[in-house]
Amino acid sequence: MKESSSSSSSSSTSNNPPAAVTKTHHELSSEWTLWAHLPHDTDWSLKSYIKLYDFNTVEQAVSVTEMLPPKLVVNCMLFLMREGITPIWEDVRNRNGGCFSYKVSNKDVPDCWRQLTYALVGNCISANKALLPVVNGITISPKKNFCIVKIWLANCKFQNAAVINEFTGITSHGCLFKKHTPEY
Repeated sequence: MKESSSSSSSSSTSNNPPAAVTKTHHELSSEWTLWAHLPHDTDWSLKSYIKLYDFNTVEQAVSVTEMLPPKLVVNCMLFLMREGITPIWEDVRNRNGGCFSYKVSNKDVPDCWRQLTYALVGNCISANKALLPVVNGITISPKKNFCIVKIWLANCKFQNAAVINEFTGITSHGCLFKKHTPEY
């Protein structure tokens, strides 16, 4: 994580206002894009996805993550993808990969999404450092009383779910690894 700052200074006396607060931005190692797809939309082409927000700092990640209402997280398809990677299997960086798929109870979904988002952008979704650059993103797909949460990988080298750290609603027990099946 890189740190950059900007500040303005002014002389401080008892009659003058204090110096401006220093704004520090902590850059992430990658830029990320948050996408949405309406759950009942049957068009799965890239044009049906809505690009919501790009971010590359810790402060932006916190802002976008904390502004998402829990009801939206539980009821909308969300995709958080590494810079330049679209949320479709046909993307050249997804087509040879797969995903860890988890069934998460609706009551756990908001905390699960928040924890996974921070772990993903902070490069601590796994203790295995070789896995980190292979993780392309995370997705959430609503069902009736649960959501499917997926961790997308660029390749199928890592298929043991134990390589992923545990989070609210996410454990290796009951996790499935699925190879992406793109439609060319």
